[in-house]
Amino acid sequence: MDNKDSKSNDFGVDVKEISRILAEHYRKRQAFLDKYYPTDIPNDVCNYAFIQGIKFENSFKPKVNDFVPFMICGDEELFLWTHKKDTYTALISKVSGDVKKRSFWKNIGSLIQLAYSYSRDFEHTMDLEYKWCYYFDPNKSIFEQEIYNCSDLERHSLLNGTILKVTELYHISPLIELLLRDDRAFTAMSNFYASMKTHYCCLICELDRYPYKKHPSHEPELWEQANVISDYETAIVQACRCVEALIGKPPKKENKSRFLEHKQKWIDQFGINPDDDFPKGKTTYIEFYYKLFELRNAAAHSYGTIPFDLERKQAVDAQCFASLILDGYVKKNVLTEEIVIEKLNINQNILGRVDETMSTIRTYEVDE
Repeated sequence: MDNKDSKSNDFGVDVKEISRILAEHYRKRQAFLDKYYPTDIPNDVCNYAFIQGIKFENSFKPKVNDFVPFMICGDEELFLWTHKKDTYTALISKVSGDVKKRSFWKNIGSLIQLAYSYSRDFEHTMDLEYKWCYYFDPNKSIFEQEIYNCSDLERHSLLNGTILKVTELYHISPLIELLLRDDRAFTAMSNFYASMKTHYCCLICELDRYPYKKHPSHEPELWEQANVISDYETAIVQACRCVEALIGKPPKKENKSRFLEHKQKWIDQFGINPDDDFPKGKTTYIEFYYKLFELRNAAAHSYGTIPFDLERKQAVDAQCFASLILDGYVKKNVLTEEIVIEKLNINQNILGRVDETMSTIRTYEVDE
């Protein structure tokens, strides 16, 4: 490069000028994106979210491009959207910008997920995800929308999800309203959901709700222990956190007045007599309550030791106990469907159109 201009290469190209042009191009592109596709979602141009993971069969006779209000949950308004011919109806949430002012936003997707799982004894769950649409137009299909941070590959799975009747969403609406209203219920159910995702057990079988067991309980074999021990520990900790969210830590038994006061809270908050027999632990509810926190301490603070005596049965007992406490709290605090209809502004017209005897993917024409 003795006699060459340092700004040019062998082809006479000015590298610095090319770099400047590219930098200017990227700056203008970023300015365009910031103006027309801002990422501080939700905002004025991106406040509709397609809720992926749930869809509805069409026995309520929707037409293509129907975009019908269904319910209002806090800062979100839910719509049933039939975006394409002979395709299952989708769920859309219109989200207020006020959610960004809150310290914690309990979005309707998480509430549906928890309520549905609880209503199925956690035997069936769904994973819901918000797909944010810029300049949402209900007259276009989901595949024609401009979706934030969604690759072409992800678009192929947008319509995957659990198929429900619209009435099924209505039937879990009292649970949705409770979770929206009651932070204690939301925290407890979230922790129990995490426990069941880590280590699933069939609550129906374990609590003998039917005379037969379709999921026989079993302890891990010797060669299985290493793979499952951490799951048991986590499941116990999360089950205990569920109970702790609802009733707190056990008081000292030596303080008899406080102990008696605490036992009365069980009756008031759960409708459970703490001196009744707990069906799984061969002890009373109140005695297992104290044992649960001992199990939690052993599971959460192993300090480098491996507690092989932490058997599956202990995890199952902890989960069954938390389940019964959670059930009691829900029954005591959930509102009737009639009250919930009014509180959530549920569209009863849609409910009346559902045909419970059939399930279809078919959409309907205007004159049908």
